[in-house]
Amino acid sequence: MNWNKIISFIDPKKKEEVGRIEATNNKGVAYFKIIGRIWSWSADYDSILRREIDNALSDGIKKAVVYGSSPGGSVFATSEIANLLDQFDDVKIEVGALMASAFTYLTSKFHTTIKTNTQGMIHMPMTSLRGNIKEVKSELKLLENITDDYVKTYSKKTGKSEDDIKALWADGDYWMNATELKKEGFVDAVAGEIEAFTEEDILAIKACGAPTIPKKKKINKNNSQNSNQMDREELIALYGLEANATDADIMEAAKKIKVDALKHRDSEKAAKEKKASEQKTAATELVEAAIKDKKIKADQKEQYQKLAEADYDSTKSVLEAMKSIPKLTDELDPKNNNVDANKEKWTLEDWIEKDPKGYNKMLAEGDERLEVLENDYFKTSN
Repeated sequence: MNWNKIISFIDPKKKEEVGRIEATNNKGVAYFKIIGRIWSWSADYDSILRREIDNALSDGIKKAVVYGSSPGGSVFATSEIANLLDQFDDVKIEVGALMASAFTYLTSKFHTTIKTNTQGMIHMPMTSLRGNIKEVKSELKLLENITDDYVKTYSKKTGKSEDDIKALWADGDYWMNATELKKEGFVDAVAGEIEAFTEEDILAIKACGAPTIPKKKKINKNNSQNSNQMDREELIALYGLEANATDADIMEAAKKIKVDALKHRDSEKAAKEKKASEQKTAATELVEAAIKDKKIKADQKEQYQKLAEADYDSTKSVLEAMKSIPKLTDELDPKNNNVDANKEKWTLEDWIEKDPKGYNKMLAEGDERLEVLENDYFKTSN
């Protein structure tokens, strides 16, 4: 892949690059690299990274993969990177040698896989305080807010209580190797290991009609993080592999069944959406036909639309049993059989007294009958 170095983090004192972010798109996936320190954020960095992500999203890309190895850096820069990446439907982070400080905030937001030699570290967010009393108090309140956000983020990722998180960093920097990072729940997987099935995976596998279903997650008393890691024999039986299947064979079979499950789930979703669309179209046609046939009024469309979408057959029966609403003009038109025959004998005075609207209409339209009525009236008056 051809990477583009879109952001360079420069140490303002040393005037040299201390970190960078690179990006590229390949086969419908947006790839990013975060290398080194994440320096203070800026409007330029925000607009550049946002542009890359907006371009990927406009191209229909919904998945992002981030490779990172970082000692951390600016809490605000890291937080905004997380916000920008969160626009993708699926984000996975792959960590290299180092996952420390603010970088762990980013990895806690998304599915994260580390290497067997990854070292990770968390500690309380830090700031440099200076200024008068009011300025220091204000800065301290900001630091308290940031610290609280980190505690909640770590707690949500690991399943630990907020007090447990605070206890980990109570004595300062808390370093963990790959095994500890996985055990404590700060990462989801270690590269090369067989990753545990999630509850969503289990539901998808059931939907596929698999003959053997993975066991549900169990709670590890020493770690509140859920785990349903299956042993080799269970996995081999699940995938129908030979007894001497290698780890690579098992992992390949796991990928295949997950892909098949996702395809099945997507197919079911598409079928449901198609059915819902067809039901809506049929309901719309039914209601519009009823309006055209003068069985219901136009302002009743939304009401009957909802009824038809909820129960098409019953709504259809109701509408078919309805009679068309007679036109008001039919009721007033003397040529219509429904007209009051007495109006043909009305005098001018009758029209003015009994139906002033009808009289005004004849007047506005220059109705020939009006001339006859007026002649009779004035002839009688004279």
